[in-house]
Amino acid sequence: MSPEDKPSIMEKVDDERTLGQKIMKLIPGWRGYRIKEERRNADRILRDQLVERLRRTQETIEDIRREVVEAELEGAYTTIRSLTSRTERLISKIEHADYGYRPFFDAIKIKEDDLMNMLRFDSWFAEVIQDFDRLAGEVLDSVYDDPTAALKQIKELRRMVSRMTKKWRDRADVIMGVEII
Repeated sequence: MSPEDKPSIMEKVDDERTLGQKIMKLIPGWRGYRIKEERRNADRILRDQLVERLRRTQETIEDIRREVVEAELEGAYTTIRSLTSRTERLISKIEHADYGYRPFFDAIKIKEDDLMNMLRFDSWFAEVIQDFDRLAGEVLDSVYDDPTAALKQIKELRRMVSRMTKKWRDRADVIMGVEII
């Protein structure tokens, strides 16, 4: 794997290694364990960021809901309620997802490449969440200005969260690209 393939979160984890950790990586057997542990930690950090971004977007969605009620956009009530519950479920799925690592004696062994693929997936997912957040901000701005467009955008937000949920389920396939011993 070339350095260009390495997600920036891994670079941060690499940079924050102590001298002792760098020396321990030179010990046969320990190196592979340590690399997996670092990737697992990087994934946990990234997923925590994903959850935090989605929670901020959820606050924007709550603001949209209030604006929809004030603007009396009756056709949007059900859609916004559905959007809210779907977003809450997605947050929960991300928050409680597997880290993609199993202890040394577990029957399921996850390969280093699978861990890196999972980390890349989570990095890509961060970009998708950024688009979701951007659109939520646009919807909030348009509720009063153009209610018809706002309703369409709310429906698009709901479709986006549904697609994100489906893609998040695909993440399990990345993790489960495993070797059973």
